[in-house]
Amino acid sequence: KVFGPNKQAAQIEGSKLFAKKIMEKYNIPTADYKEVERKKDALTYIENCELPVVVKKDGLAAGKGVIIADTIEAARSAIEIMYGDEEEGTVVF
Repeated sequence: KVFGPNKQAAQIEGSKLFAKKIMEKYNIPTADYKEVERKKDALTYIENCELPVVVKKDGLAAGKGVIIADTIEAARSAIEIMYGDEEEGTVVF
């Protein structure tokens, strides 16, 4: 037999955004975050954010979905990696 969490319960592991929203809802201390859904908005956000900034593609990424950027250039590069040729998709800072 195999057992594990159901689809809804597994979201807390697979989605950084889902986990952050659960923590907010239940007043669990967590770092501030910013959610963006478009590449252009992500590029705009990093122009004035505090560095270093953590860039995370929401969803499963085989452990490779987080980049810590120490400079604006590194943050831009991280966004390009996260979005690739796509213009939309959720990224969490």
